[in-house]
Amino acid sequence: MATSLTLTPVGEQWPERTPGPEHIYPLHGPDFARDPFSYYDNLRRHVGAVVPVSLEETHRIRGYLVIDHAAQLEILRDQQQIWTRDPRWYRDLAEGVLPADHPLIAQLAYRRSRLCSEGAEHDTLSGPGNKALARMDTLRVGDLVEELADQLIDSFFQDGDPEAETVEVDILRQFALPLPLLVLTRLAGMDEREALASGTALHAMLSGSAGPQHTREELASLMAGLVEHKRKEPGPDLVSWMLHHNQDDALTPAELSEDVWLQIAVGRGASTAWICNTLLELMTNERLNEDVAAARCSMDQAMNHVMWTDAPIQNLIGRWATRPTWLGGFRINAGDMAIVSLGAAAADPAMRSVGLDTSRTNNAHLAWGSGTHGCPAPARELGALIVRTGLERLWDRLPDMELAVPREALEWSQPHVARTPLALPVRFPRPSADLPNGASEEWTLTSGPSETAPAARPEQQHSPFTTPPPRTASPTGKDGSAAQRGKLPLWRSPAAWWPKR
Repeated sequence: MATSLTLTPVGEQWPERTPGPEHIYPLHGPDFARDPFSYYDNLRRHVGAVVPVSLEETHRIRGYLVIDHAAQLEILRDQQQIWTRDPRWYRDLAEGVLPADHPLIAQLAYRRSRLCSEGAEHDTLSGPGNKALARMDTLRVGDLVEELADQLIDSFFQDGDPEAETVEVDILRQFALPLPLLVLTRLAGMDEREALASGTALHAMLSGSAGPQHTREELASLMAGLVEHKRKEPGPDLVSWMLHHNQDDALTPAELSEDVWLQIAVGRGASTAWICNTLLELMTNERLNEDVAAARCSMDQAMNHVMWTDAPIQNLIGRWATRPTWLGGFRINAGDMAIVSLGAAAADPAMRSVGLDTSRTNNAHLAWGSGTHGCPAPARELGALIVRTGLERLWDRLPDMELAVPREALEWSQPHVARTPLALPVRFPRPSADLPNGASEEWTLTSGPSETAPAARPEQQHSPFTTPPPRTASPTGKDGSAAQRGKLPLWRSPAAWWPKR
């Protein structure tokens, strides 16, 4: 086969391609969506630890699905410096042979960010964000998550027959989707308008309900405006502290903006799936449910168990070979893609001995990734805090919650990356209290403030950071209003303005 005329990202000609495998296995379709774990196990038994797969019907988006735990670690740690996260090494993408309108293409496109960089460049691009996250006061963040979770739970009771003995809600749409987004936009220091616009654009991009180019441009504009605003008016928030840790201007405003929305997008997707999958396991795994109820198992341990049985992030799509190599008996060409299947790892025979009790405390799963691109410690702590606090509020306030349909009746999204049901209907007895937890007689969730109520619901100031970053005095000697810089923008109850998905 003739060598391609296009060049690699380092300016060299691509090595000549050897013929690919004769048989490609589909990693899509209803069977895969309904029960990916049986699907992975079947591939392991009939093909092996590495499987050539296609991600869509045209069979043009291809890769090698890695379902062996040891091979996954080898790729993620990349001690031989063969595998990269830089999608410019994706040869089929570089040569334009992929279906341009496929939603996965937008997610694989190169952007100058920590996600697509390696080595010193990765350290530079991730530095301000990681340092800012490390400054969070976790107690304050926990209070913030609890307050927002309570407001979302309060909103469960605003619709339907108030005399009905039971309440039914879609916990995905009404809780698991909005909670992480609300927390993360709050941490970023957004006001209501910015949070609503950013949340809507992120939801549209990640769900594929709008053109990916349009939503990416909209997000870039929103994040650029937020960064510029925080440069002028810093506060006790993530973006202001990122700017503080970028005083040497190692990152451009565009690169800072990119890292802000990347942290929100990644945190939203993983946390939403983790909430849904843990709650589903608690409602359908009788022993786990009983152990949590009897305090024999903590919520953290139940969440860790789900990392083994139903990992929130199923597949890490996007590791490309920078030179020819071998993987699981297959000859890999430079520019070929590997897909690290975290969802399949728990079914690996080498890991199958991890039972219910052990899986609660065994942290050998790869749900946080590994190597340079593994989830950094501050982000792990934040993600676990959002999920744990949200689940504990649901568990404490709605202890008799149960699945409203048989588990086998749930419909699932294609678990190419995250795995969640398309809807998670639950029901629970209506609480006997006249008012939901934390509600005020002066506040009407369905219509906003009453005629005699104040203009906004009283807001607790759960600033995620104890102080705003220090601010260099301006040439005129004025340093801005300390009172203004020490507070987050005022939010009403999210139930009054955040849209129901």
